[in-house]
Amino acid sequence: MKKNILLLINQLHGGGAQKVIANLSINLGKKYNVVLVIYNDLEKVVFPFGGELIKIDLPYSADTHHNNIFKRVYRSLTLIRKLKKIKKKRKPDVAISFMEASNIVNILSSRNERIILSVRSFLSNEFKDHQRLKIFKIFIRLLYNRSAHIIVPADLVKIDLVKNFGLQEEKISVIYNFIDKELIDKRKQELIEPELESILKNYPVIINVGRITPPKAQWLLPHVLKKVREKIPETRLLILGEGPLSNKLIDEARLNNLSVCANGMQYDQDYDIYMPGFKENPYPFLYKSSAFIMSSLYEGFPNVIIEAMACGLPVISSDCASGPREIISPETNVNESARTLEYAEFGILTPTYNNELENSKNYIVSAAEALTEILTNSEKKDFYIRQSLLRAAHYEKKTIMQQWIGIIENNN
Repeated sequence: MKKNILLLINQLHGGGAQKVIANLSINLGKKYNVVLVIYNDLEKVVFPFGGELIKIDLPYSADTHHNNIFKRVYRSLTLIRKLKKIKKKRKPDVAISFMEASNIVNILSSRNERIILSVRSFLSNEFKDHQRLKIFKIFIRLLYNRSAHIIVPADLVKIDLVKNFGLQEEKISVIYNFIDKELIDKRKQELIEPELESILKNYPVIINVGRITPPKAQWLLPHVLKKVREKIPETRLLILGEGPLSNKLIDEARLNNLSVCANGMQYDQDYDIYMPGFKENPYPFLYKSSAFIMSSLYEGFPNVIIEAMACGLPVISSDCASGPREIISPETNVNESARTLEYAEFGILTPTYNNELENSKNYIVSAAEALTEILTNSEKKDFYIRQSLLRAAHYEKKTIMQQWIGIIENNN
């Protein structure tokens, strides 16, 4: 008899965690009865999913910035109550949740099912950046050890949870995000806007994919592009994503005398930076670009690096916590951090920006140097293309899904 699996996350659009749980629902649905529950942005379902989708309608705004403390508490209690009813009716054997708000609600609504939590971010840095999230730290310490298991996507996330949040090490397993190489190979051939197709064909294009938010630090990239263009003037920058720092990114571009073609504008080949917004299918853009750049200050596990590798792109990434070093230089110590440019086994690591002027220059100079080398040295570029494809194979879904099933079946 098939087990009943309940998956819980806030929404099905926007970020890496949402994409991962959507992919997980599809693959778990081949073996189990899957119910996927969301409670924010109920009409904005972007990522393909498997199983049955249940939408919990809640009072007040899904954006907590618009709610006072009373509204936030009432909204959370309503979510717990409604989720309890769903669990009573559906009788899940296992309930798996992603991200802190969903994890806390999953525990507080538990009945007799096994609770599996998944932490997707390097929480120490996230809470430092977002003071309003610090309340989660109290709940994590009080509640997370009551779960049956905790899944994290990177070794540094596990170390952080044990060291800084008091979680039991034996409860935590590292399961990397997976990719579906067959699906990527199919979808990377899909058509894109002819104007962007022409730009990708006629110019060297550096690409970044991700929400335009403080941790992603894409506002540094116009500075990097300006420096690359000192040697390769025809270089363009393509950023797929949207978010609250879009205007800051555009302002930084203008400070560097770079023109920006933002979402909704008429594409032509005279712009320096292209920002077409969020793309549900980023693979054709990755496949046709010249190099991938990531500027993040911190991550959980940057799945986009693996996706870029699967598309045959050389990868240049900040050596932030956590994930890039584990992917790009797996034989080194995860606690190391690049101080200078590091030509690693599967890509290139740069120092990470940390709000200091000299450090900013260090990141910009290092990233520009790496990109210039990749764009002008065909031998090195071809080497990292081969290494990217080799590394991407390590994250194929078959191996990763066996690990998830092992946890669900209580084999680990």
